[in-house]
Amino acid sequence: MLSLALRFVSKRNFRQKRLSLTPKRKAKIPQQTLHKLVTTHLRITAKHIKENYLILIIKLSIVCIFIFSLIYGVSNTIDHYYNLGDLNANKLTEYIQIATNNYYLRPSLILLIPIIGIFTNRKIGWILILSYFYFLIANLAFLATFTEITKKSIIALYVFGFLLLLVIIILMNKKKISNNIYGIEKTELINKNVIASSIGISIAIILVMIKGNGI
Repeated sequence: MLSLALRFVSKRNFRQKRLSLTPKRKAKIPQQTLHKLVTTHLRITAKHIKENYLILIIKLSIVCIFIFSLIYGVSNTIDHYYNLGDLNANKLTEYIQIATNNYYLRPSLILLIPIIGIFTNRKIGWILILSYFYFLIANLAFLATFTEITKKSIIALYVFGFLLLLVIIILMNKKKISNNIYGIEKTELINKNVIASSIGISIAIILVMIKGNGI
């Protein structure tokens, strides 16, 4: 009986010690695990940025241009409403009419094409992003063709803009971006560039026709 009692007491003491130690162990393990997870995540993020900084810069530039053009367009629409709009008419209807009849929000609407491409890491995303830069080149070419440029500073600005857009298009065609991120093989590049340029140039031609007709 004495031996049984001693065994019962020793087992009870062991259980109490184990229960008292468990919270401490549970408190330590999550902290260590969390630290490892955070460290690993930061390393992966830093590595991802280092490997894909070119496309990240291009995407960030598009987002910044979109935000700026949207703010600029909305600001011009509001100014137009208070200066030339019908203040007695329905405010929302008048805003929609101003935005439709004028070109204030057109740049933002066109920028929706590459914005959609930014959130799509597939071939279609690459095409949509690249089509915007082809559009800018075509638009720049039309402006240079139909505008009399006499100042050397303006000519230099056009040349700089054209070269910058050309460099971006070349970078988008690099294997580091086209293949590693979007899965486009080298043999597909010509076909995909034709599609992107067709979209971009078509939009530029449509805008020139709209402006020519006074729409």
